[in-house]
Amino acid sequence: MGRKKEYPKKHIVSCRINSEEMDILREISEDSGMSITMLLRKSLDALTQNNTVNA
Repeated sequence: MGRKKEYPKKHIVSCRINSEEMDILREISEDSGMSITMLLRKSLDALTQNNTVNA
């Protein structure tokens, strides 16, 4: 039996993006040294801390 995690990740979020958006994600991911998943998590954290979303 594995170790119990403090904040288990039970949910999967999926969305469709175009090639340009994927290229941007890959570029930022490579430049920052983060995975796309970590990049998106950190972006979500930044948005919630700033309480700002420009839609």
